[in-house]
Amino acid sequence: SGPIQLWQFLLELLTDKSCQSFISWTGDGWEFKLSDPDEVARRWGKRKNKPKMNYEKLSRGLRYYYDKNIIHKTSGKRYVYRFVCDLKSLLGYTPEELHAMLDVKPDADE
Repeated sequence: SGPIQLWQFLLELLTDKSCQSFISWTGDGWEFKLSDPDEVARRWGKRKNKPKMNYEKLSRGLRYYYDKNIIHKTSGKRYVYRFVCDLKSLLGYTPEELHAMLDVKPDADE
């Protein structure tokens, strides 16, 4: 295991209903949105004991995943990303099942 990785941390937030005000699934597969990127960065900094963490640094961490095919950026949408790794075998749920458990409502502005 070792130290928690950013993508695991994001997944942890995304499966916690109390975090939906600042990070949430869009309702489209494994796509998610950082509605408050600063809050997400703050919590990541807290977890990693890096008080100077900000979204700029966090997004650099996210870009590192593009080549590794863990997370991709959704083009044309700000702060919207998608897990492209096999989350279903990791979590044991389809996106639909997970969304149902978390009461995810698909984004109205789609």
